[in-house]
Amino acid sequence: MWKRKESLNLKIATYNIWNSESGMPYRIKYIVNEIKLINADVICLQEVSSRKLAEGIAANADYPYWYFDNYPDNEEGLCIMAKMPFLECETWIGEANAIYCSFFYNSQKIAVVNVHLPWDSVLIREHQIIKIVNAVDKKTYDYVYMAGDFNCSDFSDVQRFLLGECTLNNCEALPCWFDLASAYAEITGKKAENTLDFRKNPRFKGNTVETNSRFDRILLQNTYPQQFPVLSGCNVFGTAIYEDIALAASDHYGVVVEME
Repeated sequence: MWKRKESLNLKIATYNIWNSESGMPYRIKYIVNEIKLINADVICLQEVSSRKLAEGIAANADYPYWYFDNYPDNEEGLCIMAKMPFLECETWIGEANAIYCSFFYNSQKIAVVNVHLPWDSVLIREHQIIKIVNAVDKKTYDYVYMAGDFNCSDFSDVQRFLLGECTLNNCEALPCWFDLASAYAEITGKKAENTLDFRKNPRFKGNTVETNSRFDRILLQNTYPQQFPVLSGCNVFGTAIYEDIALAASDHYGVVVEME
């Protein structure tokens, strides 16, 4: 069984890396740089343009284990990269934009779901999040995290559904989920940081209409009656502007949490 020697803390991250030719090929180097700086144990990537790119990022960012699957109609897909070997890897892309992996960490089975809900349809987002929650409920684990680009605001019914505050199509998320950035914001007395920055990220230069938003999140399913892990950190990353391309590494900022 794999055991981490350096720390008892688990770092989980999510990062939408922007499937665009803007700033390429240099932007790949900066994406890898941002990933290496946070040194997460597990990171979920969205908008990965191809399996070849997933393999290259994993190799250059020092992740020996990775799982990728693409959408049926193109090469773009989702990738989960990890420092430890996987126990299970499943694609749920046939039903929803999500993939699932699990692994042992300090003798506990941890599961991670990488999610990228569609941006262009509220109805499809709601339909897919129900399917994802139902798929999670069929798995066994000690702790499960859902991470990714949810393409909706904190006030959306998708978010409220996950938090256990509303139903969707007569379904409920039971047990509910906890938004870790919101929890850490309350602990620190600081506002949860936005991951779409329409004012400072050069990708959105000149956008004076859309409001800064927090579309990228990491959630933990309620573990009761098992003890909660301790949330010891939550930050955004990928905010640096690289002068040679006049862009950040992505149009989204990533999120990384640290759990004890």
